[in-house]
Amino acid sequence: MNARNILILTLVLAVLAGGLWYRKASRRGENTLTADSLRSFVAPDLTASVDAAELARPGNAAVRLEKRDGLWVIPALGGVPASEGSIGRMLDALAALRGELRSADPAVLGDYGLQEEQAMSLALLAGGREQARLLVGKGDFRNVFVRTAGSPEVYAVPGSILGQLGAQGPSLSPQFWIDGTLAALPRETVKEVRLKAPGVEAVLARRVPSGGDAANATLEAEWDFRLSRGKGLAKEGMEGVLAVLERVPVTEAVHPPQTGPTFPTHRLEVATDSGVTVLEGAPEGENGFLVRVAGSPHLYRMAPSVAGRLFPAPAGKAE
Repeated sequence: MNARNILILTLVLAVLAGGLWYRKASRRGENTLTADSLRSFVAPDLTASVDAAELARPGNAAVRLEKRDGLWVIPALGGVPASEGSIGRMLDALAALRGELRSADPAVLGDYGLQEEQAMSLALLAGGREQARLLVGKGDFRNVFVRTAGSPEVYAVPGSILGQLGAQGPSLSPQFWIDGTLAALPRETVKEVRLKAPGVEAVLARRVPSGGDAANATLEAEWDFRLSRGKGLAKEGMEGVLAVLERVPVTEAVHPPQTGPTFPTHRLEVATDSGVTVLEGAPEGENGFLVRVAGSPHLYRMAPSVAGRLFPAPAGKAE
């Protein structure tokens, strides 16, 4: 056999060997990624019965969430409403969470940040009894190591779970879980808005369509404006309130809800098809604004830029 034939045979064998290696490696990868090789941590049906959750991190006060009368609240903030959406997404993420085994050696738990005194823990409770507890160790936005309490088995799971737990920063905060919407009053339901604030009182009322059929009012309905005290507030300023009322955002809950003797300085009465909602508030120093729904025990901070649109001031008057 001449050198040319030997070279061709060598190349053919190399190609065949490479193909066999690739096929074997691909099968190994498939076996690693099959559903049977991934571990789940929370039974899907458990999340439906959970009525409390507690997150704790060493050196950080625990954050507890509780379901009361069918609604989630935050006890540490005086029972302020929690975000049903955020908690629902967390529970869904836990039910869907899958991990790949990385170690079963208890001697190396510390290397993964999964010793009891190192790890963040998440406990799910139902009827006052702990149903599951997950320990979360080292990781980042790509992968994070977890184990179930009482087990030495370490699994790698997608790091996105940290965001669902409000655990991306150095500490846990109950503020992460508040319902950031103080009120939601769609424009088409609003019939009248009454503003009382320093130096101004004004009314914006939906104009009843010709024929008196209020049910035919649309998003493009016309509005009657009346300024009963003060000057410098235009109709456009009051119409701007309608956009904020679609979703009134707040940034954090204030607990305990302490207010000064002059609170509230601002009042907004909103009449809708279903009743009257009253929002009241007052500036907090130079860079903040306190607000609440009248009659509610829960007080919030609001961005000054939002407060300026919700409680419009006369032109040239600073809040």
